[in-house]
Amino acid sequence: MTFKRYDVITFEGNDKVVVLAALLHEGEEYVFVNEILPDESDVTDNYKVMVVHYEDGTLEKVVDPALLQVLSPKFQEILEQYV
Repeated sequence: MTFKRYDVITFEGNDKVVVLAALLHEGEEYVFVNEILPDESDVTDNYKVMVVHYEDGTLEKVVDPALLQVLSPKFQEILEQYV
């Protein structure tokens, strides 16, 4: 399964995010997401880069600064296509 733009992901505890972009890097899928308000009326100003772990069906927030420096320009390039 590959995530697409505007897919909504619901986590345990009913936290939700919307996918803004997805990319493959070195065999891993990463998604750039925006948190959604609990009442689903709007999005927040909280953005995350997450790695998808298909083997156990989880997503993990990327916190490694070096990896974020590599992924950020790639996500920016993808997002500029939608402007």
